[in-house]
Amino acid sequence: MNDLAKAKIFISSVGQDELVPLRNTVFDELTAMGHEPMMYERNFGPWDNHQTSVRRCLSKVEESDIFLLFIKDKGGTFYPDADRTVTHMEYMRALQTNKTILVFVESSIKRNYFAAAKPVIAELTAQYMSETGRYPKASELIRSLQVQGGLPAQVDPYVWLLVDDLVKKNMYFEELALGVPIQWREYFSDLLRRGVLLLPLEHTFETYVNQLREHEQFYEFIEQNMPLFQQVSTLPILSFLTSFMNKLKGGMVKHSYGDFMTDDIGMFHDCSAITLYKAAHDRMILIDAVGHASKAPYYLLSNHQSYVAITYNRTQRENVFFDEKKKMFYLTIKCGERVMTCHFKAEPSWTTDTFMTFRESVMYGIMSHNKMMFEFTRKLIGGMQE
Repeated sequence: MNDLAKAKIFISSVGQDELVPLRNTVFDELTAMGHEPMMYERNFGPWDNHQTSVRRCLSKVEESDIFLLFIKDKGGTFYPDADRTVTHMEYMRALQTNKTILVFVESSIKRNYFAAAKPVIAELTAQYMSETGRYPKASELIRSLQVQGGLPAQVDPYVWLLVDDLVKKNMYFEELALGVPIQWREYFSDLLRRGVLLLPLEHTFETYVNQLREHEQFYEFIEQNMPLFQQVSTLPILSFLTSFMNKLKGGMVKHSYGDFMTDDIGMFHDCSAITLYKAAHDRMILIDAVGHASKAPYYLLSNHQSYVAITYNRTQRENVFFDEKKKMFYLTIKCGERVMTCHFKAEPSWTTDTFMTFRESVMYGIMSHNKMMFEFTRKLIGGMQE
C-alpha cells in the first residue's frame, strides 16, 4: 500500500482486561493491511518523558486520520480538573479536529442505556438545574448515579455519561459483541475506499493573530475617542457608547477541560446594542441606550426579572444572561452606581441547557475577545462625574 492510501488509525478504549484481545487483534490486522494503527501499549506509550500520558494520547489523536473507540463497562481514569476521563477527552479531541469517528458499544451497555440510564440522567439533570440554576458537572452526576437504583451495579457510572454524550451529539455507534469477531479487513477496506482520510487543519498562529487583533482594536478605540477623554465630566454618553458598541466583536465560546484541551461550544455575533442605567433610590434609571435595545425608562431594584437590577444587587461586577427565545446573550457590567448591558446575538444552536452548562465559558468568551476595552470602559463609566 502506498503512503497516500495509508491511514493512521487511533485505537481508543479503557485499558480493561476484557478489551485487550480485541485491541491487539485490531492493531495486528490494520498493520497487516498496510495502515498505521496507533495504540498506547504498542507504539506510543509512557516512554516519552516530554509529555504526560494524557497529553501524549491527545496529540496522537490529532495526528490520526480515523478514531476508533470501544466502550464496555469501565469508564477509565477520571481527571477532576477536566471533569472528564482520558477516553472521553480522546473522543472529544477527535470530534474537535474533524476525524472520522467509529464507535463500538458493547451490546448490553447500549441496551441498558436506552432502557434505563438515559431517562435517569435526564431526570437527575433537570432536578439539579431546578435546584441550583446550573447544569451539573460530570462528577456531580456520577455521585447521583452511584446511589441510583435500576442500573447494572457492575457498570461504572461514567460509562452512561459517555454514551449519553455520544447520543446527544448524534454520533452513530455499532454494537460490540466480544464473542463475535469483526471482519476488520473488509470493514476498513470499504471505509477507506469511500475516501474518509482527512487532513487536520493547523492553527499554529491563531493565538498570536487574535492577540494582535485585540490590541489593534483597542488602540483604534482609544484614538477615535481621545477628544472625549479630555473632559470626563462632560463625556457625551451616546457618542461614546456607539463607538464602544461598534468595537465589540463576536467570536467562538470555548470550554476548557483542565489543562488538557478546549472545545468549541458555539458562536456569538458582534455587539448589537448597549444600555446604561444608574441607581437612584429604589430603581435603576436609564441614562442612554444605543443599537437595537428596548429602552425601559427604569427598573425597580426589587425586580427579579431585570438583568440590570439583578446585577446591581449582586457583589460580582460582571454577569451574563441568555434569552433562548431571542437567542441573545446579555453581558452586564457593574460600574460603580451604574450598570451597562451589552447585547450579543447567539447563533441558532444555543439553547438554555447549553448556556447553563457553559455559562462561565460564555462569560469568559465574550470578555476575553474584548477584555482591554471592557476594563477601560468599566473604569471610565464607573468614575464619571455628575
